[in-house]
Amino acid sequence: YYALRGMKQDVRNLGNDKLTEIHNAAKKFDDDTEYLFSFLQVITACLASFAHGSNDVSNAAGPISAIYDTWKTGRVDISGENPVPKWVLAMAGGAIVLGLLTLGYHVMRRVGNGITYLTPSRGFSAELGASLTVLTASQLGLPVSTTLCLVGSVVFVGLCNGNLRAINWRTVGLCFGSWMITLPIAGLISGLLFAFASNAPNKIV
Repeated sequence: YYALRGMKQDVRNLGNDKLTEIHNAAKKFDDDTEYLFSFLQVITACLASFAHGSNDVSNAAGPISAIYDTWKTGRVDISGENPVPKWVLAMAGGAIVLGLLTLGYHVMRRVGNGITYLTPSRGFSAELGASLTVLTASQLGLPVSTTLCLVGSVVFVGLCNGNLRAINWRTVGLCFGSWMITLPIAGLISGLLFAFASNAPNKIV
């Protein structure tokens, strides 16, 4: 039940009365044009998933691979040339799919129509822009956030309406605030866990 719960959620957020004014401020395009872009958006959605795996998933797989290599060999590899085990890649890929199935609908609902009114043409542009940015960063070896890039793309696509009221600035502020606050929180939790482990008794008297 819980594994498939996310698949049964409505992520369109169209019935939200608080967003009605924001959606009404956006320009509406011809239905035939939007229908054409619906096919193209499937391609950019796949490209965005590929970009997500090339960067965000790699951010998790890299440290796990390094820890496993250190545990296996008893030494720290500073060359960075050891290959990542296939089971680490499979585990990281499986974990992202599991997260998408169970809790991903919360973020999809927030980004979907919670920032601005999205249509296939707008979604195509946002996904393509974010994907190209993330893939470029991956090629350069720079760890970035696909979510951050996608939110930025959605905001600027919304600005193309020519009306600032077409953007839910409260949600944009919450997104930027969450990115700023989660950095020190994650660092603090990681530091405390490492301090606890490194200072634990390691000798039996």
